[in-house]
Amino acid sequence: MAWRKSSYSNNQEAGNCCEIACLPAEIRVRDSKFPERAVLRFSLPAWQAAVAYFDRGQFAGGIHEQL
Repeated sequence: MAWRKSSYSNNQEAGNCCEIACLPAEIRVRDSKFPERAVLRFSLPAWQAAVAYFDRGQFAGGIHEQL
């Protein structure tokens, strides 16, 4: 399984790093600093709904500005 790091994870000192793995039936998300810990697993419809939610700008907890 291939893991990809978020493009927002450039600043290693901040510690905000995540990685995703795209599988045929699900998306997996983990903390790159602790890959042996729990992995979040999303069905494809759940992942698509989450991405659409964030794209609409309804997430108030983010630290990144909308581009």
